[in-house]
Amino acid sequence: MRILIVTNMYPGADNPGFGSFVKHQVDGLRAFGHKVDVLYIHGYRSKLNYLKAIFTIFKYTWKGCYDVVHAHYGLSAIPCLFRWRTSLVITFHGSDVLQGSTQPLISKLVCQFANAVIVVSDKMNSIIAGKVIPCGVDLEVFKPYNLNEARTRLGIAMSRKVILFPFDPRRKVKRYKMAEAVVDKLRRSGQDVELLVAFGIRNDEMPWYYSAANAMILCSISEGSPTSVKEALACNLPVVSTDVGDVKEIMKGIRGSFVCEDNVDVITQCLEQILSGEDRSIFESRSYMERYNMRKTVESILMVYESAIQKNTGMGQYS
Repeated sequence: MRILIVTNMYPGADNPGFGSFVKHQVDGLRAFGHKVDVLYIHGYRSKLNYLKAIFTIFKYTWKGCYDVVHAHYGLSAIPCLFRWRTSLVITFHGSDVLQGSTQPLISKLVCQFANAVIVVSDKMNSIIAGKVIPCGVDLEVFKPYNLNEARTRLGIAMSRKVILFPFDPRRKVKRYKMAEAVVDKLRRSGQDVELLVAFGIRNDEMPWYYSAANAMILCSISEGSPTSVKEALACNLPVVSTDVGDVKEIMKGIRGSFVCEDNVDVITQCLEQILSGEDRSIFESRSYMERYNMRKTVESILMVYESAIQKNTGMGQYS
Protein backbone atom coordinates (compact mmCIF):
# COMPACT_ATOMS: atom_id res chain seq x y z
CA MET A 1 0.00 0.00 0.00
CA ARG A 2 1.16 3.56 -0.71
CA ILE A 3 0.55 5.82 2.27
CA LEU A 4 1.12 9.54 2.83
CA ILE A 5 1.28 10.51 6.50
CA VAL A 6 0.51 14.20 7.12
CA THR A 7 1.34 15.46 10.61
CA ASN A 8 2.25 18.60 12.53
CA MET A 9 4.28 16.58 15.06
CA TYR A 10 7.29 14.50 14.08
CA PRO A 11 10.78 13.90 15.53
CA GLY A 12 13.63 15.91 14.06
CA ALA A 13 17.18 16.95 14.89
CA ASP A 14 15.92 19.98 16.81
CA ASN A 15 13.44 17.96 18.89
CA PRO A 16 13.96 14.19 18.65
CA GLY A 17 11.04 13.31 20.93
CA PHE A 18 8.38 15.49 19.28
CA GLY A 19 5.53 13.35 17.97
CA SER A 20 7.50 10.15 18.36
CA PHE A 21 4.23 8.19 18.61
CA VAL A 22 3.50 9.15 14.98
CA LYS A 23 6.93 7.91 13.92
CA HIS A 24 6.27 4.64 15.77
CA GLN A 25 3.27 4.06 13.52
CA VAL A 26 5.24 5.00 10.42
CA ASP A 27 7.99 2.53 11.35
CA GLY A 28 5.38 -0.12 12.06
CA LEU A 29 3.67 0.35 8.70
CA ARG A 30 7.01 0.14 6.90
CA ALA A 31 7.86 -3.01 8.83
CA PHE A 32 4.70 -4.55 7.35
CA GLY A 33 6.11 -3.82 3.89
CA HIS A 34 4.09 -0.74 2.98
CA LYS A 35 5.51 2.36 1.26
CA VAL A 36 5.14 5.30 3.63
CA ASP A 37 6.09 8.94 3.03
CA VAL A 38 5.77 11.67 5.67
CA LEU A 39 4.76 15.28 5.10
CA TYR A 40 5.70 17.14 8.26
CA ILE A 41 3.88 20.48 8.50
CA HIS A 42 5.94 22.81 10.69
CA GLY A 43 2.84 24.55 11.98
CA TYR A 44 4.57 25.77 15.13
CA ARG A 45 6.87 27.91 12.96
CA SER A 46 4.16 29.48 10.82
CA LYS A 47 0.49 28.79 10.12
CA LEU A 48 1.31 29.53 6.47
CA ASN A 49 2.91 26.09 6.34
CA TYR A 50 -0.59 24.59 6.45
CA LEU A 51 -1.44 26.63 3.34
CA LYS A 52 1.72 25.46 1.56
CA ALA A 53 0.85 21.86 2.40
CA ILE A 54 -2.38 22.18 0.38
CA PHE A 55 -0.43 22.48 -2.84
CA THR A 56 1.96 19.67 -1.93
CA ILE A 57 -0.82 17.24 -1.06
CA PHE A 58 -2.82 18.12 -4.16
CA LYS A 59 0.25 17.64 -6.38
CA TYR A 60 1.14 14.28 -4.85
CA THR A 61 -2.39 12.89 -5.02
CA TRP A 62 -3.04 14.31 -8.51
CA LYS A 63 -0.15 12.17 -9.72
CA GLY A 64 -1.80 9.12 -8.17
CA CYS A 65 1.11 8.48 -5.85
CA TYR A 66 -0.93 7.24 -2.87
CA ASP A 67 -3.78 4.95 -1.90
CA VAL A 68 -4.35 6.61 1.47
CA VAL A 69 -3.64 10.00 3.02
CA HIS A 70 -3.50 9.67 6.80
CA ALA A 71 -3.61 12.93 8.78
CA HIS A 72 -2.57 13.06 12.42
CA TYR A 73 -4.30 15.84 14.39
CA GLY A 74 -7.26 17.94 13.30
CA LEU A 75 -5.23 20.89 12.04
CA SER A 76 -3.10 18.62 9.85
CA ALA A 77 -6.28 17.38 8.18
CA ILE A 78 -7.22 20.80 6.79
CA PRO A 79 -4.79 20.74 3.82
CA CYS A 80 -5.72 17.08 3.25
CA LEU A 81 -9.22 18.16 2.30
CA PHE A 82 -7.70 19.31 -1.00
CA ARG A 83 -6.36 15.88 -1.92
CA TRP A 84 -7.30 14.44 -5.33
CA ARG A 85 -9.37 11.25 -5.37
CA THR A 86 -7.46 9.64 -2.54
CA SER A 87 -8.90 8.04 0.59
CA LEU A 88 -8.51 10.16 3.71
CA VAL A 89 -8.07 8.82 7.24
CA ILE A 90 -7.77 11.20 10.20
CA THR A 91 -6.45 10.31 13.65
CA PHE A 92 -7.37 12.65 16.50
CA HIS A 93 -4.98 12.43 19.43
CA GLY A 94 -6.46 14.41 22.33
CA SER A 95 -6.02 18.17 22.48
CA ASP A 96 -7.58 18.53 19.03
CA VAL A 97 -10.85 17.19 20.48
CA LEU A 98 -10.67 17.82 24.23
CA GLN A 99 -9.13 21.26 24.71
CA GLY A 100 -10.53 24.72 24.14
CA SER A 101 -13.17 25.49 21.54
CA THR A 102 -11.38 26.30 18.26
CA GLN A 103 -9.48 23.04 17.72
CA PRO A 104 -12.43 20.77 18.60
CA LEU A 105 -14.63 22.77 16.21
CA ILE A 106 -12.08 22.36 13.41
CA SER A 107 -11.81 18.63 14.17
CA LYS A 108 -15.59 18.17 14.01
CA LEU A 109 -15.67 19.95 10.66
CA VAL A 110 -12.78 18.13 8.96
CA CYS A 111 -13.94 14.68 10.03
CA GLN A 112 -17.07 15.20 7.90
CA PHE A 113 -14.84 14.96 4.81
CA ALA A 114 -12.86 11.88 5.89
CA ASN A 115 -13.41 8.36 4.64
CA ALA A 116 -12.51 7.01 8.09
CA VAL A 117 -11.79 8.47 11.53
CA ILE A 118 -9.57 7.12 14.31
CA VAL A 119 -9.67 8.33 17.92
CA VAL A 120 -7.32 7.14 20.63
CA SER A 121 -9.74 6.81 23.55
CA ASP A 122 -13.38 6.05 24.36
CA LYS A 123 -13.80 9.54 25.83
CA MET A 124 -12.86 11.08 22.49
CA ASN A 125 -15.17 8.63 20.72
CA SER A 126 -18.09 10.07 22.70
CA ILE A 127 -17.34 13.47 21.12
CA ILE A 128 -16.19 12.47 17.63
CA ALA A 129 -17.28 9.02 16.52
CA GLY A 130 -14.50 6.89 15.09
CA LYS A 131 -12.59 3.66 15.42
CA VAL A 132 -10.89 3.59 18.82
CA ILE A 133 -7.23 2.65 18.34
CA PRO A 134 -4.98 3.75 21.23
CA CYS A 135 -1.40 4.62 20.29
CA GLY A 136 0.78 1.54 20.57
CA VAL A 137 4.18 1.01 22.12
CA ASP A 138 7.21 -0.60 20.50
CA LEU A 139 8.07 -3.33 22.99
CA GLU A 140 11.36 -3.99 21.21
CA VAL A 141 12.51 -0.46 22.10
CA PHE A 142 10.74 0.12 25.39
CA LYS A 143 12.02 -2.51 27.78
CA PRO A 144 13.49 -2.35 31.30
CA TYR A 145 17.19 -1.95 31.92
CA ASN A 146 19.12 -2.56 35.13
CA LEU A 147 18.60 0.31 37.58
CA ASN A 148 22.30 0.62 38.46
CA GLU A 149 23.33 0.60 34.82
CA ALA A 150 20.68 3.18 33.89
CA ARG A 151 21.67 5.54 36.69
CA THR A 152 25.36 5.23 35.92
CA ARG A 153 24.62 6.04 32.29
CA LEU A 154 22.62 9.16 33.24
CA GLY A 155 24.83 10.25 36.14
CA ILE A 156 22.17 9.85 38.84
CA ALA A 157 23.11 8.93 42.41
CA MET A 158 21.80 5.56 43.56
CA SER A 159 20.74 6.97 46.93
CA ARG A 160 18.35 9.53 45.41
CA LYS A 161 14.68 8.96 44.63
CA VAL A 162 13.78 10.04 41.10
CA ILE A 163 10.36 11.08 39.81
CA LEU A 164 10.27 11.20 36.01
CA PHE A 165 8.40 13.93 34.12
CA PRO A 166 8.73 12.91 30.44
CA PHE A 167 7.03 15.97 28.93
CA ASP A 168 7.73 19.47 27.70
CA PRO A 169 7.47 21.60 30.87
CA ARG A 170 6.44 24.60 28.74
CA ARG A 171 3.16 22.93 27.73
CA LYS A 172 0.57 24.22 30.18
CA VAL A 173 -1.63 21.17 29.73
CA LYS A 174 1.12 19.00 31.32
CA ARG A 175 1.18 21.16 34.49
CA TYR A 176 4.87 21.04 35.30
CA LYS A 177 4.28 23.45 38.21
CA MET A 178 2.04 20.88 39.86
CA ALA A 179 4.70 18.20 39.45
CA GLU A 180 7.20 20.59 41.04
CA ALA A 181 4.80 21.21 43.94
CA VAL A 182 4.44 17.46 44.52
CA VAL A 183 8.20 16.87 44.58
CA ASP A 184 8.71 19.91 46.83
CA LYS A 185 6.21 18.42 49.26
CA LEU A 186 8.09 15.12 49.20
CA ARG A 187 11.34 16.96 49.98
CA ARG A 188 9.76 18.77 52.91
CA SER A 189 8.79 15.38 54.33
CA GLY A 190 12.48 14.42 54.36
CA GLN A 191 12.78 12.57 51.05
CA ASP A 192 15.95 12.96 48.98
CA VAL A 193 14.00 13.24 45.73
CA GLU A 194 14.59 14.77 42.31
CA LEU A 195 12.14 15.70 39.55
CA LEU A 196 13.80 14.52 36.35
CA VAL A 197 12.54 16.19 33.17
CA ALA A 198 13.10 14.08 30.06
CA PHE A 199 12.11 16.18 27.07
CA GLY A 200 13.73 16.33 23.64
CA ILE A 201 15.33 12.92 24.22
CA ARG A 202 15.84 10.47 21.37
CA ASN A 203 13.28 7.70 21.34
CA ASP A 204 15.84 4.92 21.79
CA GLU A 205 17.31 6.71 24.82
CA MET A 206 14.03 7.08 26.72
CA PRO A 207 13.99 3.50 28.12
CA TRP A 208 17.12 4.40 30.09
CA TYR A 209 15.25 7.29 31.74
CA TYR A 210 12.25 5.11 32.55
CA SER A 211 14.61 2.48 33.96
CA ALA A 212 16.53 4.98 36.09
CA ALA A 213 13.47 6.45 37.83
CA ASN A 214 11.49 5.28 40.86
CA ALA A 215 8.17 6.47 39.48
CA MET A 216 6.63 8.57 36.72
CA ILE A 217 4.20 11.41 37.33
CA LEU A 218 1.47 12.53 34.95
CA CYS A 219 -0.66 15.44 36.20
CA SER A 220 -2.07 16.72 32.92
CA ILE A 221 -5.35 18.59 32.59
CA SER A 222 -6.35 16.31 29.71
CA GLU A 223 -4.91 13.56 27.54
CA GLY A 224 -6.03 11.31 24.71
CA SER A 225 -4.19 8.02 25.21
CA PRO A 226 -0.85 8.98 26.77
CA THR A 227 1.94 6.97 25.17
CA SER A 228 4.31 7.88 27.99
CA VAL A 229 2.26 5.84 30.47
CA LYS A 230 2.48 2.77 28.23
CA GLU A 231 6.20 3.27 27.68
CA ALA A 232 6.84 3.60 31.42
CA LEU A 233 4.83 0.48 32.23
CA ALA A 234 6.58 -1.42 29.43
CA CYS A 235 9.81 -0.56 31.27
CA ASN A 236 8.31 -1.75 34.59
CA LEU A 237 8.19 1.80 35.99
CA PRO A 238 5.33 2.58 38.42
CA VAL A 239 3.09 5.46 37.36
CA VAL A 240 1.03 7.97 39.33
CA SER A 241 -1.47 9.77 37.12
CA THR A 242 -4.49 11.99 37.29
CA ASP A 243 -7.64 10.47 35.80
CA VAL A 244 -7.27 11.69 32.21
CA GLY A 245 -7.75 10.06 28.82
CA ASP A 246 -7.76 6.27 28.99
CA VAL A 247 -5.22 6.01 31.83
CA LYS A 248 -7.60 3.92 33.94
CA GLU A 249 -7.92 1.42 31.10
CA ILE A 250 -4.14 1.37 30.46
CA MET A 251 -3.38 0.71 34.14
CA LYS A 252 -6.22 -1.73 34.73
CA GLY A 253 -5.11 -4.71 36.79
CA ILE A 254 -1.62 -3.32 37.53
CA ARG A 255 -0.73 -3.22 41.21
CA GLY A 256 1.69 -0.59 42.47
CA SER A 257 0.58 2.21 40.13
CA PHE A 258 -2.13 4.75 40.88
CA VAL A 259 -4.80 6.77 39.12
CA CYS A 260 -5.68 9.43 41.66
CA GLU A 261 -7.53 12.65 42.34
CA ASP A 262 -6.38 15.87 40.72
CA ASN A 263 -4.83 17.11 43.93
CA VAL A 264 -1.22 17.78 45.03
CA ASP A 265 -1.70 16.12 48.42
CA VAL A 266 -3.23 12.95 46.97
CA ILE A 267 -0.61 12.64 44.23
CA THR A 268 2.09 13.09 46.87
CA GLN A 269 0.60 10.37 49.07
CA CYS A 270 0.51 7.94 46.14
CA LEU A 271 4.15 8.63 45.30
CA GLU A 272 5.09 8.20 48.95
CA GLN A 273 3.56 4.72 48.86
CA ILE A 274 5.71 3.83 45.86
CA LEU A 275 8.92 5.37 47.25
CA SER A 276 8.54 3.68 50.64
CA GLY A 277 7.34 0.36 49.23
CA GLU A 278 8.99 -2.80 48.04
CA ASP A 279 12.01 -3.06 45.79
CA ARG A 280 11.33 -1.59 42.35
CA SER A 281 12.86 -4.68 40.74
CA ILE A 282 9.83 -6.81 41.64
CA PHE A 283 7.32 -4.42 40.06
CA GLU A 284 5.95 -6.02 36.90
CA SER A 285 3.72 -4.21 34.43
CA ARG A 286 5.37 -4.97 31.11
CA SER A 287 3.22 -8.00 30.35
CA TYR A 288 0.09 -5.85 30.58
CA MET A 289 1.37 -3.66 27.75
CA GLU A 290 1.22 -6.53 25.27
CA ARG A 291 -2.32 -5.39 24.49
CA TYR A 292 -0.79 -2.13 23.20
CA ASN A 293 1.92 -3.83 21.15
CA MET A 294 2.62 -1.64 18.11
CA ARG A 295 2.11 -4.59 15.81
CA LYS A 296 -1.52 -4.89 16.94
CA THR A 297 -1.99 -1.14 16.52
CA VAL A 298 -0.70 -1.24 12.96
CA GLU A 299 -2.91 -4.20 12.10
CA SER A 300 -5.94 -2.23 13.31
CA ILE A 301 -4.90 0.84 11.31
CA LEU A 302 -4.53 -1.23 8.14
CA MET A 303 -8.08 -2.48 8.59
CA VAL A 304 -9.24 1.14 8.78
CA TYR A 305 -7.32 1.91 5.57
CA GLU A 306 -9.13 -0.94 3.82
CA SER A 307 -12.48 0.39 5.02
CA ALA A 308 -11.60 3.91 3.85
CA ILE A 309 -10.60 2.65 0.40
CA GLN A 310 -13.85 0.71 0.11
CA LYS A 311 -15.87 3.81 0.95
CA ASN A 312 -13.88 5.96 -1.45
CA THR A 313 -13.74 3.61 -4.43
CA GLY A 314 -16.41 1.02 -3.77
CA MET A 315 -13.86 -1.78 -3.89
CA GLY A 316 -11.27 -3.18 -1.51
CA GLN A 317 -7.84 -3.50 -3.06
CA TYR A 318 -5.87 -4.92 -0.16
CA SER A 319 -8.14 -7.39 1.63
